[in-house]
This record gives sequence, structure tokens and C-alpha cells, in this order.
Amino acid sequence: MSTAVVNKATKIIQIRRLYLFLFVVIAWVSLATIFRGRATLALPVSENSPFNDRVGAVAAAIRAGRFENPAFIYFFNPLREIIDSAVQLVRTLIAIPVSGSIIPVVGWFGVIGIVAFIVYASSNFKFTFLAVALLLGTGVLGMWTSTMDTIAMTLTAVIFSLGIGLPLGIWAGLSDRVLTFLRPFLDLAQIVPTLVYLAPLALFFLIGAASATIATMIYSIPIVIRITALGIRGLNNSPVEASISMGSTKRQTLAKVQLPMAKQTIILGVNQTVMAALSFVVIAALIGAPGLGGPIINALTVRNVGDGFVAGLAVVLVAIMLDRSTSAAVKTKKSFVPPSADEIKRRRLNVAAMGGFAVLSIYLSRNFLWAAVWPENINTSKIVSNATNTFVDYATTTLYFLTIGFRELITIAILNPLETLLAQSPWFLTVAAIAIIALIIGGRGVAILSVILLLAIVYTGLWRDTMLTLTQVIVATLLTMIIGITVGVWIGRSQKADTAIRPFLDAGQTLPAFVYLIPMLGLFGPTRFTAIATGIVYSIPVVTKLVADGIKNVPKSMVEAAIANGSTSWQVITKVQLPASKRSLLLAANQGLIFVLAVVVIGGFVGAGGLGYLVLLGSSKPEMQGKGLSAGLAILLLGIVIDRIAQTGARRK
Repeated sequence: MSTAVVNKATKIIQIRRLYLFLFVVIAWVSLATIFRGRATLALPVSENSPFNDRVGAVAAAIRAGRFENPAFIYFFNPLREIIDSAVQLVRTLIAIPVSGSIIPVVGWFGVIGIVAFIVYASSNFKFTFLAVALLLGTGVLGMWTSTMDTIAMTLTAVIFSLGIGLPLGIWAGLSDRVLTFLRPFLDLAQIVPTLVYLAPLALFFLIGAASATIATMIYSIPIVIRITALGIRGLNNSPVEASISMGSTKRQTLAKVQLPMAKQTIILGVNQTVMAALSFVVIAALIGAPGLGGPIINALTVRNVGDGFVAGLAVVLVAIMLDRSTSAAVKTKKSFVPPSADEIKRRRLNVAAMGGFAVLSIYLSRNFLWAAVWPENINTSKIVSNATNTFVDYATTTLYFLTIGFRELITIAILNPLETLLAQSPWFLTVAAIAIIALIIGGRGVAILSVILLLAIVYTGLWRDTMLTLTQVIVATLLTMIIGITVGVWIGRSQKADTAIRPFLDAGQTLPAFVYLIPMLGLFGPTRFTAIATGIVYSIPVVTKLVADGIKNVPKSMVEAAIANGSTSWQVITKVQLPASKRSLLLAANQGLIFVLAVVVIGGFVGAGGLGYLVLLGSSKPEMQGKGLSAGLAILLLGIVIDRIAQTGARRK
């Protein structure tokens, strides 16, 4: 059968699926209008379902057996003590005063010297100057101690994560069986929003630095495993085969060939692990993690945008510093030409000089108060906070038609009708409709899985709250895809646009999701749309990049043939480039959905309601803990449904 016939048949099938999809949606809307308000399974926030009560009872039993259960005595409690001791050791070095003293082991000037030495030893002076300037910026913002706490938490989590993840990643890169075993866990880790980890881990490890670090490790380890395995598997086989043919053992081949060849990918894995750890450490303040997350949560709780912006800006500075520092070793390697003897000598002298500066800075920080404790008179937090609040007041007053007007437009035109469809329809009608849509997009297996997981959500008693969250996820994803496709096509077609916009996309991906809540709260107030807007801003970088890469990978011959036949730019985009990059668009939609879900559930802080609010409520009120844990389970189930439908749709022709 010719390629043309196959393509024509595929196109006919796709058109039929589209018509069937539209028919299901129309039927769903019609039936939902008729039976609106019936069998919605609405449960007041203050009430628990029988399932919530059972989960709460299990949680209470776990808490009661903390000092009697062998699992706690021989595993959870010792592990907590080990992790907590490691965190406190690092905090004592750079953040909190040593017992009987008013300063940590290394004061602020000593930390500057150490950072300068480490960054310079792995890169160059440009990156060193940037790292030092960004770190000093956190002190100028009055956030030095909180920043050191965040770095201490991040550093500890990264060390443990790399210690576990790198060996597993290497093993998975060498063994198909190991990778097959680990892949479900790696995929699940990508789906689960960060908020879901917190409550169960606090239940087993109590609140504090230990549980926050363990949560960060669980979030970070899959990233280093996946990237390391990818680096090992993506190597050219010729050098490996040559090494084996020359009599090298597997261990020698790994140490002398495969790992050196995969060095850049492994460094990328370290970079991504650091950024993931930082992102999680910030939100882990919900379970007692010290650092910059605490001021952000306090500011969001009392709706003080200015104070939140100060702490958020400090997080931004730390994120950029860690990102640029950990990726500097790869970015500074511009040539394969080995350095000359003079260059090597000069480099060694410079590194030695920087090491001397580090030693001197540590000495000064140990013996002089000005170098040990950040000067109180160098603090712009109040100035920045007041200026931010003034700007927010001006923006919300002067630009009312852009902020509040746009919010109300989206809320009335899209959010409310979709919420009515999902949350006010009979639950069995919504389950049936989603199952049929899953069947059309992903096939029978995905449809069956969707039904099972949706019925499990019904069993939790949190169906209506799940539908509220799903509504926000769908609206945010639709808006994200509109913006992402528009900008992605522009970047994919224009090198100038790529050069101008790509740095902002890279910077946007380095920032923790929690930080985005602050400006969105200032612009749109504590509403559902604030969570949606945050999800959009957080997801746009990854969606835009995937779309742009898809457009760039369209064969030039196809584009040139369309232009030669007289097609306009619009026709080339809509008739050639977008259809040819369908897989990239569907992958972008999948990633957009997952990223949006992760942020929307955090939106419980800013009035979004839904499952995220219940998780937060359960963590603050013991009588609602069962409901909070159930909400976390519902988020997980919803995430799996969304991911399976989107992924199978992307793979299916």
C-alpha cells in the first residue's frame, strides 16, 4: 500500500474522529442542560464522606503508633533522624548560629568566597561574577538567612538525590529490564503535582526539615534517573564496541568510555535535579521547611503582595544563580581543541588565586562580625515591598479594564459554562462522556482505565471538587495552547524571534511555580482565575518550546514546495507546518495539562477552591486530615486520567 493511500486513510479516520468527538460533546451538553443539578455528589467543605472518615482514622492510627510500630521504630524514625541531622549540619555551616555563638560556621562573606571559587573552578569569571552578584542581591533584599536556609535544604536534598539517582540512572541506561521496571514510577512522578507529596510524608516523618527533604528527594530522584539513563542510551555505539573488542571489562567500558561520553547529559541531569529540588523546597515550607518558602506562604495568606514579591524575587535570584552555575561547565566548553600549556598554567594559577580568596573570606567571616552577619543597614525589603504594593494598587486601579475586565470575560464566557457542564451534570453522565472521549482519542484501553479511575474518584466523595479542579485545568490549558502555539510558530519560523524570546522561556522554566502566584494575586485578586493565570504563565515556556521545535523540524522541502505552489505564509503554517508537527503539538498539550494541574492545585492559596484547597485545609485542621489526604489521592487519579488520554492521543495516528 502506497504512502499516499495510507495518509489519505489516516486523514479520513481523523476527520471521522473529529465529527464523533463533536457529536459526543453536543450530546453531553444537551443532556447536562436537561438534568442539571441532579446527582452531582456535592459535599460541603465542612463535611466528610465515609471514605474520608476511614482515611482519617487510618491517619490517626499511624500517628498513634509512631513510637510503637516496628516500621517507625526501625525505619521511618531513624531515617528521619539521619536526614534531619544532615540538614541541620549544612544549616549550621552557612545559615543558623552554632550552639553558644551568634554566627554560623561560615558567615556571609565566607559563603560568597566559597561560591565564587566553586563556580570559577567549573566555568569562568563571567559566570562567577553573575553568581556572586545574584547571591548578594538576596542579602540586599534582606533575605540572606532565609536564602541560606533554602540553599542548605536544596544542597542536602540534591546530594542525597544524586547519591541514589545517578547509580540507578546508570543502571537503567545499561539494562532494559531495569528501565522497564522503573519507567512506571518515573512516569508517575512526572504526573503527581508537588502538593500531593506533602501531607502523606508529613504523616510519616512529621513536619520539619526532614520530611521536606525527603519529599524533595522523591520529587527530584526520578529526574536524575531519567536524564542519566537517556544520556547512557543515547551514546554512539562505535566507541563502546571498540572498547569491548579491545578486551575492556564492562566496568572499564563504563568508567572510561560511556560515562565520559555522557558527561554533558549527566551534568544536565544534575542541573535539572538542582532546579527541581529548589522548586520543591520552596513549597515544602507548607510542612515546616525553613527558607524562602515561609515568607511567601505568609504573604499569600495575608494577601500582602509586596512582602511576597520580596521573598519571591529572592527565590528568582537563587534559581538563576543555581541554574547558571550548575550548567556553566557545559556552556563554557566552546571548542574541542585542547588548551595549550600556557593556558593550563594560567588557568591553574587563577583557580589557586580564587581558592586563596575563598580561604581569606572564610577567615574574615570567622573573626569579624561585619563579614559574619549580613549588615542590617543594607536592607531594601521595605522599599521594594512598598513600591510593589504601590504598583499593584496603580495597576489594578488604572488598568482595571485589562486585569479585572479580562478576568471577568474569561470567567463568564468560558469558566462558568464549563464548570456548570462538569460540576452540575449527573456524575454518571460526566463519567460516560469522558470515557467516550478517551475512547475516541486514546482507544479502548485508555477508556477503560479512565472509567476505573473516575469511579475511584466518585468513591472518595470528592467528585464535585475534582470537577472544579478539572474545569480550571481545561481552561488554563486551552489558553496556554493558544498562546503557546502562536508564539511557538513565530519562534519556529523566525530565528530573530527565537534569539529574542528563548532566554525568557529558559528563565521562566527555572522558576518555582509557587513564585508565580504572587504577581498573579496582585493583578487578579484571590479568585479562581488567579490560579488559571498562574498555570498559564508557568506552562507557556515548555509548551512554546515544544511547538517551536516541532515547527523547526518540519522538512524544508515540504515548506519550499508549498511556497513554490503559491501558498501564502498563513497557508504554509495551517496547511503544512502545523499538520506536519502534530506529534509535537499533542506532546505540548500533554505537558501543558500536567504543568497546569501542578499549579492549579496550588491555587487553593489564592481562592481557587477545588481539590487544592481541600489539601491545604486538611494540613491545617486535624479533623479534616482524612479529606485532605483523599483530595491528594483524587488529584493523583485525575492526573493519571489526563496524562493517559493526552499521551495515547499523541502516539495514535
